[in-house]
Amino acid sequence: MPALTEPHPLELYELCVQEPLTAAAMLRRLHGARPRTLAEDFAGSAALSRAWLIADPDARAIATDFDSAAVAYAAQRAANSGIEPARLRLVNADVRAISKPDPADVVFVGNFSIGELHERAELVEYFRSAHARLNPRGIFVCDTYGGAAAFRTGHVQRTHTGREPRERIHYTWQQRRVDPFTGRVENALHFRVENDGEVVAELFDAFVYDWRLWSVPELRDAMREAGFAETQVIAGTDADAPALRESEAAEHHIVCVLGR
Repeated sequence: MPALTEPHPLELYELCVQEPLTAAAMLRRLHGARPRTLAEDFAGSAALSRAWLIADPDARAIATDFDSAAVAYAAQRAANSGIEPARLRLVNADVRAISKPDPADVVFVGNFSIGELHERAELVEYFRSAHARLNPRGIFVCDTYGGAAAFRTGHVQRTHTGREPRERIHYTWQQRRVDPFTGRVENALHFRVENDGEVVAELFDAFVYDWRLWSVPELRDAMREAGFAETQVIAGTDADAPALRESEAAEHHIVCVLGR
């Protein structure tokens, strides 16, 4: 068997962090009809957009990210997946600076990227722009995490199967700095890749994030100010997941916040 090439950081991110097929199915259920067009903001490798298109041959997607290297990698992955260029529009831009964005049935911000917006004024401005992009009956969804544990430093380690059965990816999520008075957190992701027990790649600080950790009430309040008539909280990233108990949510939660 030929040796695997050194993994791209975004490839490791997809394998260890994302579940795009689950997320795409969830967004379709939350919409409630048959949404065709997805706008994936802060898209990174556009993994969700690819999953969205694979699930429905009539669908299309717009994936936007300000990182040109991520957009180039997304284009490569889309081509390797056999996705027709006409179905996936890749945009290298700040999502807040697009003068004529395409309308969409679903606008999604995943991977806690809503925290890239540090000031409430820019959060409301972004929500207002997202609301204006939605087709009738369209929805906006973003994810976030919170609870008492969200403002503690520490790390979580997990091991995932890699690109082939003998490959293991040891993934670490580290929350290295927190400030509960400003809501700012600094998080880092690290990867160590082994094949048959031999380390073949080690990526320390593969991704480092400086986020404003918005609470669920703050997000819902900003959405309403931006024009959303209804907001809703969904436990986890599964529309069919049971509701969180208050005691569980108070300690730690990962949720999606929906506006329509």
